[in-house]
Amino acid sequence: MKFMYDKIRFIIRKSGVLLINCIIFCLSLLIPKTNKIVVIGGWFGERFADNSKHFFLNAHANKKALNINKVVWITRDKNIYKELKKNKFIVYMAWSLLGIWYHFRAKNHIIDQSPFDINPFFSIRSRRVNLWHGFPLKRIGTYMKNSKIKPKYKSIKWYLRKISVVGCWYDCYVLTTSEFSSKIIGRAFDVSEERTIISGYPRNYIALSDDPLNYIPHNEHYHYEMVRSFKESGYRIIGYFPTFRDKKETLIFGTDQYNEILSFLDLCENLKIKVIGKFHFAGKNDRCIKEIDAHKAFLNLPSDNDLYTFIEQIDLLITDYSSIYFDFLLYNKPIIFFPYDLKYYIEEDRGMIFKYDEYTPGPKAYDLKELTDLLKDGYEKFEGYYRDSYSKTAGSLKISIFDNPEAMGIEHLWNNIITK
Repeated sequence: MKFMYDKIRFIIRKSGVLLINCIIFCLSLLIPKTNKIVVIGGWFGERFADNSKHFFLNAHANKKALNINKVVWITRDKNIYKELKKNKFIVYMAWSLLGIWYHFRAKNHIIDQSPFDINPFFSIRSRRVNLWHGFPLKRIGTYMKNSKIKPKYKSIKWYLRKISVVGCWYDCYVLTTSEFSSKIIGRAFDVSEERTIISGYPRNYIALSDDPLNYIPHNEHYHYEMVRSFKESGYRIIGYFPTFRDKKETLIFGTDQYNEILSFLDLCENLKIKVIGKFHFAGKNDRCIKEIDAHKAFLNLPSDNDLYTFIEQIDLLITDYSSIYFDFLLYNKPIIFFPYDLKYYIEEDRGMIFKYDEYTPGPKAYDLKELTDLLKDGYEKFEGYYRDSYSKTAGSLKISIFDNPEAMGIEHLWNNIITK
């Protein structure tokens, strides 16, 4: 009975989407599309961050070179709307009349997470592009167990799926960063080679420019200036960014022995090292948690901050399975891999696309003592060890993932989008 009820609900929902798509398609025929307008959004319309943010900023700064008249940010967050408006950017709420109008006019609709980064109902007849947010080490998409495989491209079943998804976002282009990346991400999203775009990630333009464009939003300004003051005072900055776990909580530095963490942070302070992270301590009243959060060697970034605002200031990255380390390779700085629960993660959680040791060019620490041993003699000594031991393999992996990023700036990306 429940199965039949769910099936009926599914059919009604899909029929409703199909009807909406047909109505909007007919309306869109009356409104000409243009490459001179582009609409962009990110992270379900709730954040101004990541690839979409940097595409927006770089497209806005290079409108003349790109032959664009209007670069439009779409949001669902009133604070983002107010700030971008105050700074003279073009921004509209997702359901505002002008926001909808520019969806109709723009030939290119750009997201990096979900179709609901913008207002996907009005993406009919537009070129839909997903910039995505990183080359994966851990399993995503069709690499996951029990994932659904799309019907054969341009088959009857494929077209039926396309027209019954909001805004036809079932069919979109996906940004990848090299031929190798295209094969991996293409398989993860189950998209054909012709639906991938090979170019650089906009968030990585900062690593490749002598005069990088890095707009600091109001909500990030305080912490950005704090990190900059640490650097000016001679501190080295460690970025500690572990990935999420699907089935259990991520442990800070791989342990619940908070006194060990406090001792490690004491060592960092003595070595003139600051650690920045991004953890959710809200609702945790444990005294030691509060001591960690308040430790002078530790800076916890708010949840709405974009890590890529701070990445250029980081001297050393510590992570486990997060894709941020692939991007960090572009900075030619050292990385420590800290997979304290590697066996669990491979066998019981997401698992890996690749063999871990083959795609992680850096020393491994499996507990806080091993991490401490790597850093106890200071940053400079560790950096020398890293360069002697891992710079060659790190460089090879960088080329494999990113090909020739210096030649893949905003003009390269835009030209590849509009010629699809």
